[in-house]
Amino acid sequence: ALLCFTSRRSGRARTERMGNELCACFGEGGQIDNDTPSDSKLLQRFKAKLKQGLQCTKISKDRPQTEIKIVLHEPGTLKFSGVDKDVSGDPECADEQISVMGIRQATDPDPHMAHFAGSQVLRDNLDPRQAMKAFILEGPNKKMINLVAKSDAEAQLMITGFKLLFAEARKE
Repeated sequence: ALLCFTSRRSGRARTERMGNELCACFGEGGQIDNDTPSDSKLLQRFKAKLKQGLQCTKISKDRPQTEIKIVLHEPGTLKFSGVDKDVSGDPECADEQISVMGIRQATDPDPHMAHFAGSQVLRDNLDPRQAMKAFILEGPNKKMINLVAKSDAEAQLMITGFKLLFAEARKE
């Protein structure tokens, strides 16, 4: 996909090649959509991606970092599976209803620790320069799943998609 913008210095239009991460969720067939997609379109595309599965790295307090796949199953359940190893014994990877979940970016304030961002697990295990790739899925009973996407752009797509998904589930 291409990103078109005007340079502030020269005032000339420039075209830059972008990674496929941005178009993988919101673009279709390599087409550039100049209109801003509506939330319902974004949600529809995110759900389609999530049903196929999204991969990211899970960071835990007392377990090694693990590559996991998050899949949306009907009716409204997120399932977590290990890419290279079994995570069925990990309580953070238990299935969860989307209607009771929330999401925070790693740069958002930590509700459990005033004056800090993210979560204790991310602060202890993640280089601060990687914070834009990280986010926290929150479930009932203080369940927190600390995740890191492959890129900043992919993290933003997941954060936006999960926010829309959880908001829709709470309306129903």
